[in-house]
Amino acid sequence: MKNFTHLVCSMIFVLFAVQLASAQEFRTFSGMFNNPGHPEYGSAGAVLPQVGSNGFGDAISSPGGIGRPNPRFISNSIFSQNTLLDDVRGLSAYTWAWGQFIDHDITRSDDGQNESLDIAVPPFDAFFDPSGSGDAVIPMHRSAYLAGTGTDETNPRQYTNSITAFIDASGIYGSSMAWANWLRTFNDGKLKMSAGNLLPFNTMTGELDAPVDPNAPAMAMPYPFVEKWFVSGDFRANENPFLTAIHTLFAREHNRLCDELKTEHPGWSDEMLFQQARKLVGAEIQAIVYEEWLPTLGMEVAAYNGYNPEINPGIMNIFSTAAYRYGHTTINNLMVRMDNAGNYMPEGDILLRDAYFNPTAIMEVGGIEPYFIGMATVVEQEFDCKVIDDLRNFLFGAPGDGGLDLAAININRGRERGLPDYNTVRADFGLPRLNDFSEFTSDPLTNQSFEFVYGDINNVDPWVGMLAENHMPGALFGPTAMTIIEQQFMALRDGDRFYYENDDDLTPEQKDWIKHTTLADVVRRNTPVTIIQENVFIAEPMLTATSEAAPAEEVAFKIYPNPASQYITLRVESSENQVATIQITDTQGRTMLEEKANLGRGTNTVSVSLPDNCPAGLYVVNIRSGERTGHQRLVVE
Repeated sequence: MKNFTHLVCSMIFVLFAVQLASAQEFRTFSGMFNNPGHPEYGSAGAVLPQVGSNGFGDAISSPGGIGRPNPRFISNSIFSQNTLLDDVRGLSAYTWAWGQFIDHDITRSDDGQNESLDIAVPPFDAFFDPSGSGDAVIPMHRSAYLAGTGTDETNPRQYTNSITAFIDASGIYGSSMAWANWLRTFNDGKLKMSAGNLLPFNTMTGELDAPVDPNAPAMAMPYPFVEKWFVSGDFRANENPFLTAIHTLFAREHNRLCDELKTEHPGWSDEMLFQQARKLVGAEIQAIVYEEWLPTLGMEVAAYNGYNPEINPGIMNIFSTAAYRYGHTTINNLMVRMDNAGNYMPEGDILLRDAYFNPTAIMEVGGIEPYFIGMATVVEQEFDCKVIDDLRNFLFGAPGDGGLDLAAININRGRERGLPDYNTVRADFGLPRLNDFSEFTSDPLTNQSFEFVYGDINNVDPWVGMLAENHMPGALFGPTAMTIIEQQFMALRDGDRFYYENDDDLTPEQKDWIKHTTLADVVRRNTPVTIIQENVFIAEPMLTATSEAAPAEEVAFKIYPNPASQYITLRVESSENQVATIQITDTQGRTMLEEKANLGRGTNTVSVSLPDNCPAGLYVVNIRSGERTGHQRLVVE
């Protein structure tokens, strides 16, 4: 009788939950009840879906990769980057920054506090053990895991996502009601802001000069000497000022929408204004991901066919621990800051290593705008097995003074989280295994380097292998990363009942407006910035970003080949005999080459040898003749 009563109560609860979820007009903060049949799908605290092979050393919980090389040795041997290597497709720094913003909206794995897995530093490491003591380590904790798992081979360790998996703007509002409530003013639906229309500080009033609020949401801050920082919906929002700027931008967009909604619906309550603005902000972020950002990365996003309740949108372990960490190779070491006229700020640019968790990096240049302008001109780093020193030796501090190696940590993280080797990951996702290092990439030197470091093609760590693959045509990724990232983002869209195209609470006109909203639109609506390009994910030198004020492009010419590596041939049309100046500039406007050319009437062929100081990346070829000018983009491989 007791079991029968329990069964009836359980059925009543499930029916109540289904009815409640079906009647929802807005998302819960925790993501619960998005899927009426599986209320936990995609919610904060949900278990990561089990996808792929078990790679634990004992098939239960011990780190995998037994017999593989030391992570710091791999980092030093393969990932060392002494010069900048720009993305050959000209993707901008917005591309990696938006990827980080979305990462922090969909996944968060916390460290456990009782298990260390420090990385031994090879003796005489130039950064971490120059004296050869042999005792240096890069500190690292193992990930927190689900209690009750990791007991035997039938119950290996499982991990949870601390935030919602959905692309739902939880990075702006938080993944709990308590977090969201701290951020709200409870007046006209708006979020708290501080002076200068910046994010609130962790203080009693949200202003910098007020006492610290002990009840403010906990934000990541590795520096004990910093006491006040910005608060947003994700605890990593202060990690770098460009990321903070994006969080600030969408908080402003929320408040702007509240003003519009109040004008249209003067009788709406604070709660209704807040929730409707939150819905629209989340929808805009979704549209930017699927209509603008992913296509710019070269992903062919399948047409939307509606919500599928059978799809679990939870974050795959292989996605968060390996594939989506691709962005660490594309980050630049310099944050460029410009004013709205395209001039560099008097305070100068800032190195990434000096910008980590540094709120003053925003205040010292008067706000977020200089980052939105300057970083639109910066080409991100290539997707490859190279990581800048600011991440590989100076992460959160100098070596020996808090500095870490993100590449080594990523490798170690994959092993401790039970990821299998690279070849097994390929097989798990329907890709053929490689039989030899000669099949790895089209670069024989890379293949030789990997063979020297790993020895066996079946020994390669998955994160490392994904980065080394040849890019797919017209895409940022190789086939393994592309397959995993595409599968995850399709699940996040198709398994989300509140995805904007499926949301009956939005009108067709609203959906069309959302679908055509770009990140540049949001920047322009919420800042005085006017000079950034329409697609901010493609870098544009300030020369072309300010094309409305530039002279008309009257000199017609073409570049062959493009992309190029050693030389280019220009075919220039001229209506008269004249002397022209040919100039090649990088994306920050610095002159790499300038020379004269004699043009005759008609079509001219001019050969130009590229200078040795032109590393791979995006450039602009300018031709000037008197008052007439012409500009063309050039990709150097």
